[in-house]
Amino acid sequence: MVAVPRVTPEQAEEIALRYYGMSASAERLAAEHDDAFRLTTRAGQSRLLKISVADGAAEPVSFQTAILLHLADTAPHLPVQRVTAALDGAPEVRVPGGEGPARLVKMTSWLDGELLGRAAVSAALRRETGATLARLNVALRGLRHPGARRTHLWDLQNFWRLRPLLDELPGSGLLPEVSRALPAGTAVTAGGLRAALTDCLDRFDRHVRPRLARTPAQVIHTDFHGDNLLTDGRRITGILDFGDALTGPVAMDVGVAACYQLGTAPDPLTPALDLVSGYHAVEPLDPASLALAAEFAVARVAARIIVSQWNAMREPANRGYLLRRTPQAIEHLAALRLLTPGEITRSMRAACGASRGM
Repeated sequence: MVAVPRVTPEQAEEIALRYYGMSASAERLAAEHDDAFRLTTRAGQSRLLKISVADGAAEPVSFQTAILLHLADTAPHLPVQRVTAALDGAPEVRVPGGEGPARLVKMTSWLDGELLGRAAVSAALRRETGATLARLNVALRGLRHPGARRTHLWDLQNFWRLRPLLDELPGSGLLPEVSRALPAGTAVTAGGLRAALTDCLDRFDRHVRPRLARTPAQVIHTDFHGDNLLTDGRRITGILDFGDALTGPVAMDVGVAACYQLGTAPDPLTPALDLVSGYHAVEPLDPASLALAAEFAVARVAARIIVSQWNAMREPANRGYLLRRTPQAIEHLAALRLLTPGEITRSMRAACGASRGM
């Protein structure tokens, strides 16, 4: 993977002025791959400018922009960003990259609020987070776009593709700075992190991968966590970053969202169960979906450990951001491995009030 040069704030300001007629200062925002900036005018108005590498597709609009336009039509009540048209009326623009790749530029409204990941989160707010995800999935169900067939490293439908990435990590499966950041006595490292991650991959291949061909799929967010959600303390006031969206089973979306609500041993599941029950209250999950959601939650934790470290090895300048949650993911994996997949599934069913008759 060849690192693409980052767009500077000065270049972002020039793009905003040339293509949108907006004179504003640009503040870089943390992002895994794309360049994202908060634009602020002298009058104090804010916009989000997101710049990514153009993929060469000939579609009228990119997949991410199509999602926002679709939601503006079908779910105006959902707190998502609204697309700002360029000077020529287009919902996004392609900017020549000079010696580098061309860039795809999108400007949207700015959503205010506190990041959920930094807020004091109650059980009620976790349930509301799950309910918001369910409303989003209902709204996305009718969306069709060629870009929805994409995949990427975080696509757990292809979890098996992370084996070569794990092979590239140090023998223990840990980068030195991650190892140093772990609390003393973290259980999974004592038993061997590499062995634990390999076991997760093996289980997925045996028990999950064969089921996916029979599982209905639709466009899903796939990255519904605290750094991509805003809150006022009671409700979710902003859903951010559809950069990882693709076609997949809703159980994957639920499992991914649940894994980011996990606690630590001896009770890692209870916070995550609040989210699952909140989702189920809006869009009921059948027994097969709950079983898959349990598997996907564990797989996402393992993927966080593998992918974050692999990306950090290839992008040293962004290493701190990429590894910021890896020690926590390792603690979550240790806590989850104290439970069987069946126990996780039964806990989800009980939380949904569906432990009987399913």
